[in-house]
Amino acid sequence: MGRLIYLMGASGVGKDCLLQAARRAHPEWLVAHRYLTRESSATEDCVALSDAEFSVRSELGMLCLAWQAHGLKYGVGVEVEAWLGRGTTVLLNGSRRALPMALERFGDALVPVVITAPPDVLRRRLIARGRESINEIEHRLKRHQEMERELMDAFPGVARVNNGGRLADSLTELAAVIKGCSAQA
Repeated sequence: MGRLIYLMGASGVGKDCLLQAARRAHPEWLVAHRYLTRESSATEDCVALSDAEFSVRSELGMLCLAWQAHGLKYGVGVEVEAWLGRGTTVLLNGSRRALPMALERFGDALVPVVITAPPDVLRRRLIARGRESINEIEHRLKRHQEMERELMDAFPGVARVNNGGRLADSLTELAAVIKGCSAQA
């Protein structure tokens, strides 16, 4: 069985940029795309679906994980299970909300990793993205701090990668986490 490296973190911590860098530097790691009920941006690895398309895939059992956040539906296809069955390392931009479901589904194959960045970096990135008002951004930052504390309390040993600086440094940290979990297998 392979390993599912389940990346979590606030919007703006750069999970998608880190996944793109991982894909370029480590083609042996498979990066799973998510199904999403909105158009994805150029930096996201998502397949945009309508609500109806998402429902059909869900009803047909084509999603191994599905959750809702911010009024949108997110899903992960069953192909991830096939990849893990081949012994591969799979990286996924996951969700803190879906972590219990992912733990239940993938068990010991799941490696949760929290991607972080300092609040000032998050704020700058969210403003530059332009999807939310300043008030919404401040609310999101506050919620992120609360959720991160809850996550660290619930899973004290979870790996953390600081993505507030150079992307190459973050990728090196992520590679060390993956190497560490592979050595334990």
